[in-house]
Amino acid sequence: MCADIDPSEEGRTGGPRESPAACKRQREMQADALLVRQQFKALRVNVGDRKLWCAAQGVPYLEGDPDIVAYDRVRMRCIVAEVEGASAGQPEQKLHKAISQIVQTASQLPEGWQCNLVVVVYGEKITIHLGHAKALQALNIAALHLRDRPDDDQ
Repeated sequence: MCADIDPSEEGRTGGPRESPAACKRQREMQADALLVRQQFKALRVNVGDRKLWCAAQGVPYLEGDPDIVAYDRVRMRCIVAEVEGASAGQPEQKLHKAISQIVQTASQLPEGWQCNLVVVVYGEKITIHLGHAKALQALNIAALHLRDRPDDDQ
């Protein structure tokens, strides 16, 4: 499995934060990023040069910038996930970006592989917008709303 962590997801981009809440959120993102990287390492998830990793693993490289790609070489299956979480940004814009990225991925899936696509969101505001994205189902793209307790995921 490989994952892409954008600098913005780690709180390493943008100008100086202006509000105390934005400063706090950036510190939280930076702390979370370190924890996430440690957990990915423990799970043996590659974070970094996805193209090189795919070549070394003998799995198809997907163009673009998918957040998470998990491969099952034996069964020739993969799962591609675009993930958006709660943030100070506009939730509908974040969701539209994730949907655009997953649709682009759907347009260039590897032949011979069974691929499942999913948009994953966390946060109540973005979830409201995900509920309006009915066309995802018609495109065979799953939608997942993560909550703090896994039993509450939808």
